Amino acid sequence: MTTDRHQQILALLRDQPVISARDLRVTLGVTAMTVWRDLRELEELGLLRRVRGGARALPGRPGEPEFETKATAAGEAKRRIAACAAARFIRAGETVALEGGTTVAALVDHLPLTRVSVLTNSLPVALRVRDRRPNLPVKLPGGWLSQVSGNMVGPEALQFIAQQRASSCFLSATGFDATHGPTDPNPLEIEIKRAWAAVSGRVVLLLDASKFGSRSAAVMIHPRRLHAIVTDAPPPPPIAECLTRHGVEVVVASPPPPLH
Repeated sequence: MTTDRHQQILALLRDQPVISARDLRVTLGVTAMTVWRDLRELEELGLLRRVRGGARALPGRPGEPEFETKATAAGEAKRRIAACAAARFIRAGETVALEGGTTVAALVDHLPLTRVSVLTNSLPVALRVRDRRPNLPVKLPGGWLSQVSGNMVGPEALQFIAQQRASSCFLSATGFDATHGPTDPNPLEIEIKRAWAAVSGRVVLLLDASKFGSRSAAVMIHPRRLHAIVTDAPPPPPIAECLTRHGVEVVVASPPPPLH
């Protein structure tokens, strides 16, 4: 229920810049102590700011950057990573799980045309499959729809994922440092990514090299849970050592050949 409440609080802050703890207590049907604990946790994750008597939305929209904004960043690197990951880790007859990151969404353009089933909690990913790989079956969960990312999150989505099985899941992250591994800002999205990893035979992280050395609000998944990472440049030595220590295969997508 905690993630359900967090999603409701963030949804309320998208409609009004400031909300009182008393209003939250009435809307959510919980105690004042529970409300303040939720607000503290969300503030620690960088998703809102606590103020006297309640909470205030951060400048812009609360939460992580919107899907369209992230999709434009490092576009060429994401395309190279996606093409490499599809060629290396996806085979006909498999079921693959795609979470809602923009690098993972780029993977859709490189899926086989037939004989692959797609599991996803992302509406943008599902629509991309429909448009570009219309012969591939797609399954989505119910749940809360994030207005920022377009992903389904919350208890219903987690229950759906727990009943699925995938040959491989493909995840993205906001940052990766040698101490904490992959990190992300949103606890609801992190729960979903961990759930996909739990039902998949192989966990592949797609990460452009600009994310190396940066850290977001919360640890997404321990590096030992990763089977491979696909990136566009070799990771720096501390991160390379972390990946080697945990047995993670590092795949560097080759740059396109020079034009003659």
